[in-house]
Amino acid sequence: MRENQISINGKTILITGFGPFGKHIVNASWEAVKELSKLWPQSKLCNIQLITKQIPVSYQYVSTEISKLWEEYDPIIVIHVGVSYKASCLTIEHIAHNAGYIKPDIDGKWPHELQVVCRVLETNINVNKLCDSINENSKESGCTACVSHDAGRYLCEYIFYQSLNIKTHKTLFVHVPDLNVYSSLQTAKGLYDIIYFLVKTLNDD
Repeated sequence: MRENQISINGKTILITGFGPFGKHIVNASWEAVKELSKLWPQSKLCNIQLITKQIPVSYQYVSTEISKLWEEYDPIIVIHVGVSYKASCLTIEHIAHNAGYIKPDIDGKWPHELQVVCRVLETNINVNKLCDSINENSKESGCTACVSHDAGRYLCEYIFYQSLNIKTHKTLFVHVPDLNVYSSLQTAKGLYDIIYFLVKTLNDD
């Protein structure tokens, strides 16, 4: 982990991972978030409160509860984490759509979009600089990163859109590889480096 102390007292960061779905009975995203919470108290960012939440793979839950989490915690950063079988590194998503969701969730449901006008939102976080920072530290974390412009039109993109619709400059989504590619600890260290970059960026502004 990075050495320079960063001080933002009394602030909160929210990071979420998803629960089980499909073949992902053990969801690598939530396993990594849990591991990150174990590392946090000994980290250089421990003066910032880290809130972790497991999110069920449910459109209804995401549509009603994500805004409540923003209201409850007023976070300086929100990072949603999801697993992707396509991911071979930490994949930083750039954009999200509000429509095109036809794959059913764990309840067998999907959003009703008959009268939805398609919108696209993008994070205001500089994802290219973020990736460069992660890759510069890859020997220590064991993770590399890349940018994606296709979040998959499932719950990962759906939750990303919900948060972007609240604060584009505070929201990020990261697709992580499954556990046979990166261990939970490996991914957790990569997520820590992402947070470190974002917090330092806030401090530098």
